[in-house]
Amino acid sequence: MKCDSCGRENTFLYFVGKSNVCNKCIARQTVFKEVRHSEDSLLRKAMRAFGIKSFGQLKDITPKQAEDLEQGKIKDRKGETFRHKSNRGSAVKVDSGEYIEDQEELDLG
Repeated sequence: MKCDSCGRENTFLYFVGKSNVCNKCIARQTVFKEVRHSEDSLLRKAMRAFGIKSFGQLKDITPKQAEDLEQGKIKDRKGETFRHKSNRGSAVKVDSGEYIEDQEELDLG
């Protein structure tokens, strides 16, 4: 895949909003210099905390904001990142007055 910022082919790209960006461009154009050689946990935390929607918004993060995020002064947004859907009712229909055991329900389903 190609980096949208520099246009180089790279096998591992970060998906930032609608852009695919390589670690070299992130290290060069943002305050997250550690992404180039080590881990990206601070970058991922910033993307959650600030609600980053594009690479331009990522560039706008100041060193002070990144430092506050690292020290824990800025918290992640409270909200679910994914939701589980649970089936609370039975998938097998039983007429009123009849009884079905749990094991029979598993055998039928």
